Amino acid sequence: MLIDELQQKLGYTFKDEGLLRNALRHTSYVYEKYGKNAHFRSNERLEFVGDAVVDLIVGAYLYEAFPEMTEGNMSKIRASVVCEESLARLAVNLGVPACLKLGVGELRTGGRTKPSILADAMESIVAAVFLDSDYETVRSVMLPFFKKMLASESPSVITHDYKSRLQERLAEMGEKATYRITGESGPDHMRLFEAEVSISGVREAELDGDSGGLAQGVPYTVSARGTGSSKKEAEQAAAGKMLELLSADV
Repeated sequence: MLIDELQQKLGYTFKDEGLLRNALRHTSYVYEKYGKNAHFRSNERLEFVGDAVVDLIVGAYLYEAFPEMTEGNMSKIRASVVCEESLARLAVNLGVPACLKLGVGELRTGGRTKPSILADAMESIVAAVFLDSDYETVRSVMLPFFKKMLASESPSVITHDYKSRLQERLAEMGEKATYRITGESGPDHMRLFEAEVSISGVREAELDGDSGGLAQGVPYTVSARGTGSSKKEAEQAAAGKMLELLSADV
């Protein structure tokens, strides 16, 4: 069934499948089938909730993952994800159009391809997951999709926020980075700063086959440096170099 394929692509199986079916019912279908007084059977109310849930998931992620990002940039980037075009594209990728319940009039005028209808349905589906489970679950289900959308919609801001990307990478490793300004040169109107970022930790040592003892932790430190016209730029450059080192498994 199409609705089963949608759940598979979404990565979530509903306990109450009626919520998902409700999320896929457009007002045009409801009016034709149940009459004008049955508007509560459409996905309008779910869409209202889903709009807020999407805002929260994306906004909280940007706040946590990019501590250097300004409120203005966070607003712009979130808007690029929660906009009609982006949500409609996600809906298409998940196979939502084929699952929609539309009235005859909407079907004749290409309702399955209208961005407004698809975006509303996508937000309704998010709300349905939320109401069928909880916030942590809907966040885990939807955030991977939103991360991909963020990377494609706002690459210039996110790609160059190396400090935030490094922090996210190190959080997965259970480590932290330490920054310090190591140099400053040039005249006042053309200052050049040098920053160093360091990661310290303990690695398990390889045992000698005859030792028979327990593995000993071996302390290590990895450092990288970068320069910039401000202390923040220098730290960003250093973080970028560190990401290169980590990617090369140095």
